[in-house]
Amino acid sequence: MAVTDPVSQAEILVVEDDAATRVYVAGLLQQQGYRVVAAGSGADALVAARRGQPDLILLDVMLPDADGFEICRQLQAHELTRRIPVIFLTAKGDEPEIVRGFECGGVDYIVKPFAVAVLLARVGTHATLSQLSRGLHTALDERSERLEQANRRLRALNVEMATLEERQRRQLAQQLHDTTIQELVLARILVEGDQDLAKRRDQVVALLARATKHLRSLVFELSPPLLREGGLYQALAWLTEHVRAQWGLEVAYEPSGEPPALADAQAVTLFQGARELLINVAKHAEATRALLQVDWDGEVLRISVSDDGRGFDPNGPAPAEAMAALGVDGLSGGFGLYSLRSRLELLGGWLEVGNARQRGAEARIGIRVGAGATQADDR
Repeated sequence: MAVTDPVSQAEILVVEDDAATRVYVAGLLQQQGYRVVAAGSGADALVAARRGQPDLILLDVMLPDADGFEICRQLQAHELTRRIPVIFLTAKGDEPEIVRGFECGGVDYIVKPFAVAVLLARVGTHATLSQLSRGLHTALDERSERLEQANRRLRALNVEMATLEERQRRQLAQQLHDTTIQELVLARILVEGDQDLAKRRDQVVALLARATKHLRSLVFELSPPLLREGGLYQALAWLTEHVRAQWGLEVAYEPSGEPPALADAQAVTLFQGARELLINVAKHAEATRALLQVDWDGEVLRISVSDDGRGFDPNGPAPAEAMAALGVDGLSGGFGLYSLRSRLELLGGWLEVGNARQRGAEARIGIRVGAGATQADDR
């Protein structure tokens, strides 16, 4: 069913040398109500972009006459096209290529083969931002420098989030190698050995049991089924038990109010945020106990994590900077508080950290529940 909101009138330029992919992507966008122009080469893309000045360009990295990065630079250098956002279509998606794409002016990337939902979500987001940006530039020329600064900040954030996701994938691969794969290899050696398998049965069963436990733990941490089946409150209850078992930190859980209906992005971000805060306590706070509190007042959902640890040095960096630094270098478990704060802000939420009243530290995250939320002020 086609989209009917104002973004459906946005014009998208699809630049893809493979005819089948070009037709497929164009068809998907047209079904959503977008106006679509297609090009099969870099030269045709430059002509079409300057002539039509579309709201958004989907640009393949590999083109027959030029690479997409060079085409993006030429678009950025021309007065008529320099403000058109470019989303790269790439088959690689590794960190150097992603960073290269952002450095030459791209605003996002989509790795092929792509999920239709991902493509439509990113196109919708950037088409909306593009139309809003155009309106602001037309009506408020005197604020153009501020908008340019905002665009640069957004690109820097995209770089950070993209590289952070790449670190997460590497960490996951390392965890699998160090635990599950090692145990499965040892089990195979025992099964294929010369000795009587019946005598090794208990060892093999134990290795397989540990490998299964590690896999289940990774799956639950990445996307706990309880988050989809039982909601955020039940997923947080599981999280407290998981942190207690894995890190030895005594965690009390105090939910308040009836669980609200959350969008998937909100639920996942809040769960990952609570996980990140608890892991920071377990790894860095020198605490023995922590308290996870959840409060829903019918409009704003708040999650706080407090501990009995050493707290923040009053003469050191600001608490927000100190905790964010833990996430940027990957020490806090992978999600990163820098990324968490940015994702919360995009969903109309916030992250606050500071010393608790008695002892230790307290971190709070919150989000205004409901469609069309903007930055929440009711803290």
